[in-house]
Amino acid sequence: MYKVMAIKKDKRIQRAKGGINVDFFKRWSPNMAYVLGYFAADGGVFTNSGGSRYIHFVSTDYELLEKVKRLLFSKHKIASKKTYGQNRKAAFLLQIGCKEIYEDLIGMGFTPNKSSRLKLPEMPKRYLRHFIRGYFDGDGSIMHGYYRRKNRNNKLNPYTLTCFACANRDFLRDISKTLSGRLGVSVGYVDKRGTHLYYAKRDSAKLFHYMYKGVSSRLYLERKFNKFQKAIIPGA
Repeated sequence: MYKVMAIKKDKRIQRAKGGINVDFFKRWSPNMAYVLGYFAADGGVFTNSGGSRYIHFVSTDYELLEKVKRLLFSKHKIASKKTYGQNRKAAFLLQIGCKEIYEDLIGMGFTPNKSSRLKLPEMPKRYLRHFIRGYFDGDGSIMHGYYRRKNRNNKLNPYTLTCFACANRDFLRDISKTLSGRLGVSVGYVDKRGTHLYYAKRDSAKLFHYMYKGVSSRLYLERKFNKFQKAIIPGA
């Protein structure tokens, strides 16, 4: 559908320590913004009892962790994570011990137990769409189907909703205000609990093109892209 732009390699020498590119979060790029957005959704930082500092990503999508691992030039293993309950999906963990990356993320405002303090980081405008797409791959969803309106002859009506989830209402409001200013979309709708931000079909179409136009499949979860594309472009 889209003409995809090639992702240019960073010409700087990438310093590798312990099987990871330690400079990854020091300079904005599409790769960095995408991984940072995903980290905002499904990542975290912590210090163990011995004082070692770690970052980690947890996901039910093994494919997504593989993408992140490749972008970080990481040699760390993706491990299975214990799940509880009969209907829980299998989960996977990518954990990386690196003081330098830990401190870079802390410097951008990503603190331990970040959910209640999460803020949209300042970034060059051209990288926002990559950050938003990374966050969407972690804590976003697209809903598409039909519903019946009461008192309208029970006619089936199509609907499309794009959703961003977060335990922090202020973070969702940051996304809402920023996207409204950049794209001209509405401010969306934050539910009463303050944990979900929704956009209807017209705004969802704008978001789809904003997030995916000209982007390599290296920088998005294909399963979500395909579902989003079918919802926005019938017959795609």
